[in-house]
Amino acid sequence: MTGPERVTVDVSAVAPPGVSRVVADLFLADAPAEPPIVMTCLPGGGMTRRYYDIAVDGDSGTYSMARHLAGLGVTVLTVDPPGVGESDVPDDPWSLTPTTVASVCAAAASHVLDGLRRDRPGLLSLGVGHSAGALLTVYAQAGGPCFDGLALLGFAGGGLPGVLTAEELALAGDPARARREVVALARARFGRPLPVGTTGPSEMLLGVPVPEAARLGIARTGGALLTVVGLTSMIPGASAPELGALDVPLFLGVGDRDITGDPYRIPAQFPSARDVTLFVLGDSGHNHNVAPTRHRLWDRLHRWALSLRSPVT
Repeated sequence: MTGPERVTVDVSAVAPPGVSRVVADLFLADAPAEPPIVMTCLPGGGMTRRYYDIAVDGDSGTYSMARHLAGLGVTVLTVDPPGVGESDVPDDPWSLTPTTVASVCAAAASHVLDGLRRDRPGLLSLGVGHSAGALLTVYAQAGGPCFDGLALLGFAGGGLPGVLTAEELALAGDPARARREVVALARARFGRPLPVGTTGPSEMLLGVPVPEAARLGIARTGGALLTVVGLTSMIPGASAPELGALDVPLFLGVGDRDITGDPYRIPAQFPSARDVTLFVLGDSGHNHNVAPTRHRLWDRLHRWALSLRSPVT
């Protein structure tokens, strides 16, 4: 492929004040699958849409998940959520809760997908998210079905209780209270709503040895951390209603050295899902797209997408 098409979507009708546009990249499939498949990809906390198109000095593009999938016949849309990357920042960044961010991302994706459907009948629409981006993908789907299936990468649904304060942990299992109090707790923990993210090259999140050029490449994908979204993703049970609402096919992809805990406990977080695929990527930490085995994950995701064949009804 020659390169992605930069797309700007007007989301002012659904976004908080100050946000009028969301920016995305569209990677058109080299030879589209039949039926056509489009994956809408949301990045994790502290990273921009570039996580799915990592540029590494001296490399021919082997760290780009988007280009790899496009070469296999999948059209890929990578999206900067509001407050992240090139997308607009709201007047009040503390307003960027999971529900708000997800609804804006869903509106942007729907706009692009509606245009693609005009020339691609029977299009299969899949939502893909990494880490906190997976949480946003869950919220987007729960807020009004927009995808035929979801691929949740580096996401367990059970939070990270080991890193929470006593006040934060008190919200576990109480989604209504978590929704009410998470902004105040995010203020207390982070101080700022959009600090610069450092999650890309984090040793803890890499989990395995990574070439220095790849470490620098993923560092360049960094962006603002949506702190309210991030803290919500860390609280066990805070998003139980949204996880419980999912009834489309799910692909759960985690690294064998991920931060998600026991991978075989993850499917239980989705009680309404009847079609769940769990894939554990060997020799990988949390940031799979720079792992030496990354292509195994991308190829397995591709095979899962092909197995769905047509939109679920």
